[in-house]
Amino acid sequence: MAASYLIDVLRKENDGILTFTGGGVNVSTTCWWDPNMVINAGKYAAYATRMSNKDDGVNGAKREGIWLGRGVKYNKGANSGNGAFIHKGTGPSWSDGCIIVVESELLAIWNAIQPKETANIEVTIRDEVVKVPDVPQYGAGQCWGIGMSYAL
Repeated sequence: MAASYLIDVLRKENDGILTFTGGGVNVSTTCWWDPNMVINAGKYAAYATRMSNKDDGVNGAKREGIWLGRGVKYNKGANSGNGAFIHKGTGPSWSDGCIIVVESELLAIWNAIQPKETANIEVTIRDEVVKVPDVPQYGAGQCWGIGMSYAL
């Protein structure tokens, strides 16, 4: 079965862009993660569900989130776990190994996904590729000033 909902996470140096499409809803928002626990880039069959270990902080219900499934690898495959989510927060300090977006955007995504508790979301996590500009190479030990060359 093809995924009904798509989430793309483009990670940059210190934050990223999360884009959601599906159910007539489109969201593009900033996202964050814990730099010490980085989920591996790749594709994940994900579920709109609630986190069993976190409350929403509003009415005591369990926190809404997008669960990435079992055995999610992180830190370049050095570790794996079953608790990787996309959930609400205000920055990387909320992460605990998850991807964080502001609450209003997370709820727009979560509310659009039907049914819940089904692997009907395809999450793609990717890292921005930065092209290094071509820079002239100078000989070792030379500093270049305006019209002058100095030997070190």
